[in-house]
Amino acid sequence: MKTKKSRFNSRTTSVRFPRNRPARRRTKSGAHDVIELVPALLKIKEILVPIDFSEPSLKALQYAVAFAEQFGAHLTLLHVVEPVVVPDFAYVPLAMDNDRIAAGAKGKLEQLCKKDALDQRIIQKKLVRTGTPYREITDTARRLKADLIIIATHGYTGLAHVFLGSTAERVVRHAPCPVLTVREKDHQFVRG
Repeated sequence: MKTKKSRFNSRTTSVRFPRNRPARRRTKSGAHDVIELVPALLKIKEILVPIDFSEPSLKALQYAVAFAEQFGAHLTLLHVVEPVVVPDFAYVPLAMDNDRIAAGAKGKLEQLCKKDALDQRIIQKKLVRTGTPYREITDTARRLKADLIIIATHGYTGLAHVFLGSTAERVVRHAPCPVLTVREKDHQFVRG
């Protein structure tokens, strides 16, 4: 933080926000005048919601819908199919084909939107990508110029966390925008 002199107080702290300048508001605090920096309005227009059809990811979708309604934003739902890697000597049934898995995931996204009666004006896109989940999520956020990613965390601990890792954790580290993680046992989102 930077300190600069002002006619109101010799020790006024100036905070810079990446996109917008803060609004200044003059208030009385005891015997001294203080400038309080108020952040400019938060503008969220595009929210990316990775979905793996688990209970925690469906809860994250509920949070995302509430955020979208609150901020007038659009949602993009993303499901990432990890590619099926098969040794050359193994016989693979056609049902294991990556394209068929992706098509099935696209159908599940459509059913999810119909089943939960999600507002089609809020959900702008439903995408299915094939690849490493955290890479596809962060690349999609970059391409869409997402303002926020809302992702579920499964809460693995101990050896499960060590071996499986956490997609949400990797997304937080590599994302081009803020990330809101939703835990499975978290509180419900309160709508205003």
